[in-house]
Amino acid sequence: MQSHKTLLEVEDEHFNLIAIYSSLEGYKMAYFLNKYLKVRLERERMDIDFNHTEYNALYALFSHKDPNSYYSLDLVANKFKGKPKKILSSGSLFEEEELSPQEVNLIPEYNKVDYFLKISEEIQPKEFNKMLNIIGQIPGVQAAYAIEIENLKSKQNLIFE
Repeated sequence: MQSHKTLLEVEDEHFNLIAIYSSLEGYKMAYFLNKYLKVRLERERMDIDFNHTEYNALYALFSHKDPNSYYSLDLVANKFKGKPKKILSSGSLFEEEELSPQEVNLIPEYNKVDYFLKISEEIQPKEFNKMLNIIGQIPGVQAAYAIEIENLKSKQNLIFE
């Protein structure tokens, strides 16, 4: 019997991305973005639950979905600090050693970035640059810059639906 394979073409979600370096807590970062960008980022009920090989990581997610606006915003933490999954060894004579919390990144290739601001849909370059400049002026933000999505290896980690 002949077998047929059907290839499913999945259209990539188009979005713009801003990397933010800041020591602010997630809720403070969302507050300042709301204040300076005049948006309404709100904490989602569910964080981004990501299953790494050794960690079950939760990344804070704040979203702004305005029906009057042609784009939506998602602020997501890039860093999770937690203990690895316990691996029980069978037949060990020694107690398991205490594992210290490690930091795991949502986007590993940008391990120094604290937050990502994802702008869904098309946004005019002029408006995007204005937004980028405003974010750079927020107290507590050390740096903010645009990331080229085409070069991002783990962009599938930023698709939360």
